[in-house]
Amino acid sequence: MNKKLIRDKVLSIRNSLSPEEAKGRSRLIFQNLKTLPIFNTANTVHTYVSSKKNEVDTIEIISYLFSVGKRVVVPVVDKDRKVMRHSELKSISELKKSTFGILEPEKIREVGLSEIDLVLVPAIAVDRFGNRIGFGAGYYDKFLSQVNCPKIALVYDFQIVDKIETSPSDVPVDFIVTETEIISCKAVKQ
Repeated sequence: MNKKLIRDKVLSIRNSLSPEEAKGRSRLIFQNLKTLPIFNTANTVHTYVSSKKNEVDTIEIISYLFSVGKRVVVPVVDKDRKVMRHSELKSISELKKSTFGILEPEKIREVGLSEIDLVLVPAIAVDRFGNRIGFGAGYYDKFLSQVNCPKIALVYDFQIVDKIETSPSDVPVDFIVTETEIISCKAVKQ
């Protein structure tokens, strides 16, 4: 199945979830995420800000990271230059809807990529090898190719597919966290 068909099929299922079901599933994913040592030891966590319908919720994760004294970095899309910038977030109240209808901080505090210890990555679909499908703009693959830290996709169980065809610019994630499991993609590849 090509990426567009997978994207359409999975988004149709995701969009059909009730807000309560999405919230409940997101909580289970967060509980599993908290069991990962790399999540707990990371000092600076780069995370997407959940803004799309029924996307795995990261607002609760961001609040938790603040509560345990971690640094939170979020993406800011620069449409003119077609790149993603990275800004430290100090409070959820700084977020406003902007490019592509996503929540971004109004004030940008640039963070160097070498300062990031862990990236929480959005995905529409993933396979067990860590290959992912996003919305197709390529912002995340470009960013993920520039960081040397663990990358974790947060998805619902139904977002895992058998195989995703890859292109040379695709960057796989290291772990996948769902409501029911944590997948080490490197272990799957062996």
